[in-house]
Amino acid sequence: MYKYTAAILLLLSACSDENEEAGSLYPDQHQAKTFSEYAATLFQYEYGPGQHIELLKKCPPDSIIGNNRNTILLGGWGGHIVVGFDHDVENSEGADLIVFCKASVSPEPGVVYVMDDKNGNGLPDDTWYEIKGSETGKEGYIRNYQVTYYRPSTDTSNVTWEDNAGKTGELPYSSSWWWHTDKDSVHYKGVRLPDAYFNTPQANGQQYWAVKQHLFAYGYAENGTAPDRTEENGFLAKDYDPALKGNRIELDSAIDNQGAPVDLPSIRFVKVQTGVFQQAGWLGEISTEINGVADLHLLTKE
Repeated sequence: MYKYTAAILLLLSACSDENEEAGSLYPDQHQAKTFSEYAATLFQYEYGPGQHIELLKKCPPDSIIGNNRNTILLGGWGGHIVVGFDHDVENSEGADLIVFCKASVSPEPGVVYVMDDKNGNGLPDDTWYEIKGSETGKEGYIRNYQVTYYRPSTDTSNVTWEDNAGKTGELPYSSSWWWHTDKDSVHYKGVRLPDAYFNTPQANGQQYWAVKQHLFAYGYAENGTAPDRTEENGFLAKDYDPALKGNRIELDSAIDNQGAPVDLPSIRFVKVQTGVFQQAGWLGEISTEINGVADLHLLTKE
């Protein structure tokens, strides 16, 4: 059985105060079964190494279910959440899903994966398909990327990591507050996206981190916008819906592990995983945050 396999099961920070009431899905009361437009089941949650782990308890991961619009943090690269619907989300014309997020001038893009229930057992144990985004295949995009994080030797030592390209590094997170698991290591795999930020050191020696322009145009979670962001300055995500406050996702964009297009008539499960593996100085790690997932067809149904 799937369950919360989070490195931390109790926590999560920065809970959104937004709570919106879900409207009636089907005005026609003769409808045989009423399905929820929102994700109905949490199957898995794992928090990647990140600075917000200590800001716990306000929003447990299952608060993403339904229309709570609570902010769920996924942590650093590899952190992820898996949710499922109580029905098959159809692949129709236009966008099919929406991943809610807070509007922000600082995107922290997450890779979106989808899965159909091919074996019909109601569990996300078939094949994940990546939603192709604007950076797929470009410089800095790495498919089948893997990272292993290691438990520090002491409570004050930093977390170290090694990837499947033989590179190693160290994170400024000690085991005294991040390592909430009995395991000696945790391992993640998925797609790595290009770095989202760059630093321009100032004359006084201070860091100045800014968002790279013209990246993440579409296809990612927490790739929002704000009133002062426009297409002209390169910061507007083309799939961000300012009315619904989320990124629209098209199932026609699904690709397999080799990058080939996949024909999916419908899906049942959605996975969102932090896609950028970057420590942006005093900003800390780039960590995806989402506020829910919904079937766009039912959400906008008259």
